[in-house]
Parts: sequence; C-alpha cells; structure tokens
Amino acid sequence: METIDQLIEDWRHAAGGEAYFSASRVQGRLFDLYGELTAGPARQLVESYLTLTIERDLFSGTELIELLDDLERRLAAPVSS
Repeated sequence: METIDQLIEDWRHAAGGEAYFSASRVQGRLFDLYGELTAGPARQLVESYLTLTIERDLFSGTELIELLDDLERRLAAPVSS
C-alpha cells in the first residue's frame, strides 16, 4: 500500500499533466487518501471534496494541485490537543 506522501506525489504529477479530471476519477483518488488519514483537518478537507464529487462532473488539474497543497499544509500543521 502506498503512503500518503506517495499518493499525493502521484496525484500531483498526474494533475500537472492534465487539464481536467472526471469526478469519478477524483473520487477514486480521494478515497485512497481518505483511507490513509486519521481524524483531523486533512481528513475533513478530503471529506469536503468527496462531497463535491457528487455535485460536479469535472475538476481542473490546477484546482487539484491547490487541493494537494492545502492537504500537505494541513498534514504538516502541528496537532492541537
């Protein structure tokens, strides 16, 4: 199984090379990420995008790179207790 960092890097590479992704393709990658995350801000972000995949047909590569940037920031943020 891939680590969260590998999943993000693979998706970042794909998003940089394509203009648009179908909602079903985005949903599949989001489920992969979701399965690797524990509760917290990063998982909440993935959950919100999973909801969007039901409402939309396409996502731009640029938008997905922004999502991945935000996800990495949330993963790097210290966990508050």
